[in-house]
Amino acid sequence: MNMIPIYTMQSEPEAAVISSLMTAYNIHFIISGRGFSSMYPGAISNSLNEQILMVRADQVELAKTLLEPFFSS
Repeated sequence: MNMIPIYTMQSEPEAAVISSLMTAYNIHFIISGRGFSSMYPGAISNSLNEQILMVRADQVELAKTLLEPFFSS
């Protein structure tokens, strides 16, 4: 299963909303770095605690469509 990175979360609440959205639409995803940011909470400021949404290659288009409001903000 090939996972493609499509979005970097800006905050923990945003990661929670996006996780719920992906689950609601049955999109297979991984949020890379999520465990690290729970060990060291705070603002996402560098690559050490950034959270990257990765989705299955065949679901990238649907996921990007659902995330359109996040891309424009």
